[in-house]
Parts: sequence; C-alpha cells; structure tokens
Amino acid sequence: MLECYRFDRGHSGNIGNYLRSMKIKLREVTESAVRDSPNTELMRLIQVQLMVYLATEHQGSGDNSFLIEISSLRRNGVWFSIAVDQKGKLVACAFSDRNRREAERAVGKSLPKKIDHQIRRNHDGSQSLRILTNFYSGKGKKASLRSVDLSSVSGFRRGVYEALCRIPLGKVTTYGAIAQRLGGKRYSRAVGTAVATNPLPLIIPCHRVVPSSLRVGNYGMCGRNPSTGGYMKRMLLEREGVKFQDERVSKQSVWIPT
Repeated sequence: MLECYRFDRGHSGNIGNYLRSMKIKLREVTESAVRDSPNTELMRLIQVQLMVYLATEHQGSGDNSFLIEISSLRRNGVWFSIAVDQKGKLVACAFSDRNRREAERAVGKSLPKKIDHQIRRNHDGSQSLRILTNFYSGKGKKASLRSVDLSSVSGFRRGVYEALCRIPLGKVTTYGAIAQRLGGKRYSRAVGTAVATNPLPLIIPCHRVVPSSLRVGNYGMCGRNPSTGGYMKRMLLEREGVKFQDERVSKQSVWIPT
C-alpha cells in the first residue's frame, strides 16, 4: 500500500496570505491542544484533518505553489516514508518497524523549518521508495548526494554526510576517524550530532558509523529511544556483509577515510 501527501511552501495573493495566517494559528492552537489533551492521538487526527481541509481550500484558490510530496510504503512489515521536492530530489526519509504514523512523523520532523506545511493526499508510485527499501535489504548501490537536497544543512554537516557516503558496503568507520578527516578529533562530538540528525537514514548510511570500541552503539529509530535501536543497526550491517566478533565489529570490516 502506497500513500502520498503534499506539503506546500509559499503562497501568493490575498487568499494565499489568509490561508498562511490561518495555518499558523491552526498550528499554534493544535500543538497546544496536543500537549494538553489526555487523548493525544485524537488531537493529532483532528490536526491532520484540519490541515487537509485548509490545503483543499488552498488548492481551489488557483495558486500553483511549490510542493513537497511525502510517500509511504509498507514492505515486509516495515513502513518506509520519503519526502521529495518538485525536482525529484529526496529531502528526508525514515523507516519504522512499528507503523506508518511513526515513519511519516519522523520525516515531518526532518523537513527544513522553512517549509510551509500544508497537506493534501495523493496516490502515486515512487522509485525513491523502492531505492530506500533496497538499502534496507542490504542491496542498495553506493550512496550518492546527487539525488538529495541538503541545501538546509550546514557546510560541516554536509561534509560529514559526504564522508558517510564514501564508506564502502560491508565496512564501518568510527566517529573519531570521520572527525580526524574533517579537521581533528575535537570534532568528534559534532560528528556525532550530525550523524544523529541525519535526515536521510539508509540513503546516507549513518548506520555504518560506530564508536571507537567497535561496538554497535546507539541507533535512532522512529518512536524509539536511540539506546534501544542497536539490534536494527547490527542487522543492517550484517546484511551489508560487515563481520562481527561477539559484540564488536571485526577489524577486517573497519574502513579508515583518507
């Protein structure tokens, strides 16, 4: 099953300005209600339905705005979700072994803050989703930043992501090794932050980075504490051919960036 949503950013004309102001007020009110309501899921449902209504009204106004499309696909019990811009470039992605809601929520959180979140439903296929599932299965080709939009991230974070994409399939590297490549071990914490906030997991293979102990370490997953995601990280690495000795990655599977 595949479902898509579209996110508007930017409006023109008086009706567009009106809808933007209404959306801002709606977001403020519903976010407050979600925090305060004992029935959080009901309030989130109401929020989505109201956003869909505003998007429908906006669509009827004749305003052709820039759109970001969010698509979701369930494969072998796992939900995959991506956000693609009008040029077909990936903006964010996520996957969840729980449900679609968690995957789409993670994608929404990874979208650049400048994007104006207006929602409408659509039903289309997406080659990018199938590429994502291939990476999950350990069959993805070498990662590349050519097909993604990282215009909203800092130069340092982009440097980290470029380094991640150079890690060969079946290999891992350490946070310290990437920091050393980018200027020195003092950047290890900043590298860790960039890895933890990766908007494109699997596509940008943050799971191929481990602590200097060569243990798997943490792995952030939708709706889970990063400290509980190690099982998924190890599974992804083993699918890609990484070798383990008990709880640690074998030294033969360690790659040092140059």
